[in-house]
Amino acid sequence: MNTLQKKIISVLLICALFVAGVVMIKKGTSVEKDSIAVSGQKTEQQTIGPNAGVSSELMALLSEGVSVEGMGDDALTDATETQATEALADATETQANEALTDATETQATEAVAALPDYTVDVSDKTKQAYEKAKTDLNFWYEDEGYTAFFEAAALRYFEETGNKVAVQCQNTIDYMGDVYDKTMQDDAFPDVYLISGDNLEEAYLYGLVSVNEKGLDEVNVASNAKNAATYGEKLLGYPLSYNTTVFIFQTDYFGEAPTSLQAIIDYSNENEPPENVEYLLEWDVNDPFYDFPFISNSVTFEKNEAKSMNVVYDEELYQQDLEYFEGILVSFSVDATTVSEEEIIENFLAGRTLSAIIDTDSLYKLDNYDYSLMLMPNLNDTLEAKSCAITDMLVVNDFSDEQDMASDFAYFTTVAMASELRPLTGHFSVIPSETPSWVEQVSYEAYESAVLVPDSQDAKDFWVKLEETISEYF
Repeated sequence: MNTLQKKIISVLLICALFVAGVVMIKKGTSVEKDSIAVSGQKTEQQTIGPNAGVSSELMALLSEGVSVEGMGDDALTDATETQATEALADATETQANEALTDATETQATEAVAALPDYTVDVSDKTKQAYEKAKTDLNFWYEDEGYTAFFEAAALRYFEETGNKVAVQCQNTIDYMGDVYDKTMQDDAFPDVYLISGDNLEEAYLYGLVSVNEKGLDEVNVASNAKNAATYGEKLLGYPLSYNTTVFIFQTDYFGEAPTSLQAIIDYSNENEPPENVEYLLEWDVNDPFYDFPFISNSVTFEKNEAKSMNVVYDEELYQQDLEYFEGILVSFSVDATTVSEEEIIENFLAGRTLSAIIDTDSLYKLDNYDYSLMLMPNLNDTLEAKSCAITDMLVVNDFSDEQDMASDFAYFTTVAMASELRPLTGHFSVIPSETPSWVEQVSYEAYESAVLVPDSQDAKDFWVKLEETISEYF
């Protein structure tokens, strides 16, 4: 072997090593897999570095500056070719693994996408006429996720009645305050507006809600929806949608529905989770809406008069709930600093999470994924658990000069447009579909069995206290 050949081989060897090193550096000089939440035990991935896959002998030669000229031709050729082949093989394998990981994460991210394209059949002629027509009613809402639905409802209503409803999204800090101020100032205030059930008392005591003159007697609406829309034995709201928490789990791992959260822990102790699993159970611990099931069996809401609500605790049960909650955190290993609903969905779709507590508004993101769904399971054999639920509804402003038209639009939007709600927003209607999917059936049952978020103005104190109590454990 001549000098030129030796130099070429040396360059090729160093290039191969450099490629392997760069790939591994890209992965990180030291990477540890997050702890898998299984009975409090942590499993760690082997530490890797920029020189992984490169023999210590060859690295010693390179680091000490040993000249390849001093090696025999055959030895040099064999060592060079072997090390170059191994280094390139490691680099290729690493790149393939990275590509697979990236692909999996990309698929998970794409799966958590916007709603599929869905349009309501309204002619261009109707749309043009609607744009030119004068406004007959003003309608307000604050959740941008409803925009496509309310715009479609306005067009459909115009098509049927010739009355134009101007749809306006009010993304403000004090939505109810703005409704009140604009109404009192007689300044383009809403004739109809959307609120959540826990704001019904406030709106009614402000004098901003009139009685639902249409009624719901002939509508197959959820009983919890009627209750949420009623205040002081008066039906006020026109219930539209609901949101509550449900439990999802990976069918391939669990096989059958767990009977309790404790059963999940016990099952994982006897059945090793897949290698890519990072979380046994996830939920948004920073939001009391998702924490409520953990103390639901020890709390009741008593309302005896307007503006006043008593939160009654069964102190013994409450302490048992909190003690159990503290105990299971070791097994579930939830990271309160980073957890979010979006991240939970992505982890679940990528197989990194085996089970999760999510809300029904997020279930459309799993439409193309094979998973199992059930009501919130109990904590263990003795501690029960229930979800809480929120109901969104339309209400008619008692100051509106167009009471009949406003009532008619509210009824049209919540009843006649019910089947268009989920395709356009992801929200389930309080009026079940004629042929509901299994996802809707479970969600509807979860809503009907849930505890309604109280509509008392002082209910906020309860949620603040719950959030503060849970945060003490993180």
